[in-house]
Amino acid sequence: MKNEDLKNKEELEIKNDMKEAIEEGNSEAFVAAQTALAKSIENRILEEAKNARKEGILSELDKEIMSKRGFDLTAEEREFYNEVIDGDGFEGTEKMLPATIFDRVFDNLRKNHPLLSKIDFKNTTAVTEWITRNSEAEAAWWGALTDDILKKLSAAFKKEDTDLYKLSAYMPVAKAMLDLGPAWLDRFVRELLYESIALALEMAIVDGTGDGEPIGMNRDLEGAVVEGVYPKKTAQSLADLEPITLGNKIMAPLTKEGERAVPEALILVNPLDYWERIFAKTTFLTADKSYVYGVLPIPAEIIQSVAVDKGELIAGVARDYFMGIGSSQKIEYSDHYKFLEDERTYITKQYANGKPIDNESFLLFNISNMNPAVDTTLSSLSLGSLSLSPSFDASTTDYTASTTDASNNIKAVAESNDATIAIAVDGTIHDNDTAYDWAAGENVVTITVTNESEAKVYTATVTKS
Repeated sequence: MKNEDLKNKEELEIKNDMKEAIEEGNSEAFVAAQTALAKSIENRILEEAKNARKEGILSELDKEIMSKRGFDLTAEEREFYNEVIDGDGFEGTEKMLPATIFDRVFDNLRKNHPLLSKIDFKNTTAVTEWITRNSEAEAAWWGALTDDILKKLSAAFKKEDTDLYKLSAYMPVAKAMLDLGPAWLDRFVRELLYESIALALEMAIVDGTGDGEPIGMNRDLEGAVVEGVYPKKTAQSLADLEPITLGNKIMAPLTKEGERAVPEALILVNPLDYWERIFAKTTFLTADKSYVYGVLPIPAEIIQSVAVDKGELIAGVARDYFMGIGSSQKIEYSDHYKFLEDERTYITKQYANGKPIDNESFLLFNISNMNPAVDTTLSSLSLGSLSLSPSFDASTTDYTASTTDASNNIKAVAESNDATIAIAVDGTIHDNDTAYDWAAGENVVTITVTNESEAKVYTATVTKS
């Protein structure tokens, strides 16, 4: 495995650890995972800077090359980061974090996270305030301003009146990062903000309880709210993806009693369910031998999200979820927590709040009874030593062959051990892996592969001369 692959795998595992810690309310585990993520991003950027120096593109004369690599700073951003570097850290910086930094973070979120690209984000900066808090390196932890997690982390904070909830991003920045210059420091800040915010936003949008965080798509806005927590909706059963099922259970309810047209629905599933239950049912081989994915009998887009519980599916209209975002204030500094002597911890705050526009905006389904797609392909097909045309391929179902032999052994092997094979020649049943005596002219061999309720038929037309 390449080094880049190892890094990607490492960061994916770290983000999974962050998700589990958020779900379990385990602040210590979250801090450890966020620290590891920051170090991983820092090491990656330091290595990238080292390689760039070898390529000789760090001078001011190479701005065009740097811009193409995502280092195009505005004058305000460059001035801000230069002040940070001159002051040996954010603690000496009087300027506010430029709003354009958060704007670009959210541009990347919309571009690279399918779910977030569909959500209606609105800038509500004018109605937010920021607080200062000292803590260990942590990011993207949703919570009310006085929740237990803050207390567990021995946080010092100033309570503010706000209609939004905070999403904290903590950045343990090594002095080595400051030495690289404004463009590289910006790269680090934006990447850590991006990774931290993306995970927490997606989890809140899908499964937020409303207690110190947004209200998720799967929550019942009309249910009994207990200590600020909205209950999950009662999941309906969805056993298949047939047109009549999807039309009646998804599209019809989303029209809100026929009061609106639904040009496209959004379908969210856990990645495991997607590959086990959804993928094969929505993937088809075209006449030109290429596959098309995500094909449904309704106008809908399928998006995978780890925030969706396994065995569940959420359907709705993306614009029916509103998320207000407030940003652009100072990055505060703390030397109370250091992971290395050469490292300091900084904090910035993102404020946000969101909820479905009404209780009918999103539907929750139980798909645990939806049968996983079964394999009905052949792994091999042979007619003695005859040459098949075209050569055997599991995705190809029609073949021809010519022979002068009196007989040949017909053998078919299914890809799945659970599948059964039935062979017939010109309608007459024939035992698998036995010889068949050809008649003069065409002999049509049909091989039917059956797995549970699914079946696939292969044919081979053998011409004996």
